[in-house]
Amino acid sequence: MQPLSIVFKIINIGNGKFLSTKNEVNNLIVEVINRNPTQPSNILRQLTIKEFQEAPAAKKVLTSNASFFIDKITDVEIAITYLPNEKELTEQFYTQWRFVQVSEPYKLIQYLDENKVVVYSERTKVIHTIKLDKTISVVVHEEQMLPSGN
Repeated sequence: MQPLSIVFKIINIGNGKFLSTKNEVNNLIVEVINRNPTQPSNILRQLTIKEFQEAPAAKKVLTSNASFFIDKITDVEIAITYLPNEKELTEQFYTQWRFVQVSEPYKLIQYLDENKVVVYSERTKVIHTIKLDKTISVVVHEEQMLPSGN
């Protein structure tokens, strides 16, 4: 029997102001606003989603993760709120974002409990224990789910 091939889905959620910070995702949104200062919030949202999906610099930021090798990004959602009554420019835009990182496939070795799994990485050839939390879920790899030809 072959080990089950799984992927991890990691939900990333954040928010920020119209200000460059240490958060690279927020900085990507700020850059889009800076390049399109006269556009309304709904257009800025569409431009930012497109940038997240297509720009190499954005893909590099969105696919970085300290714990996993990331294969792709899905479910990108961004909200940009314009607050014209605020006096300072940095306070005039409030941003929120959410996206899901999907890891490269791992081989499931064992569930230790509902919050920990042991997996094998083909890339590193190492066994890892992964602690699951509300932002990380385990999903059977789609290739594993293909029906066999009967």
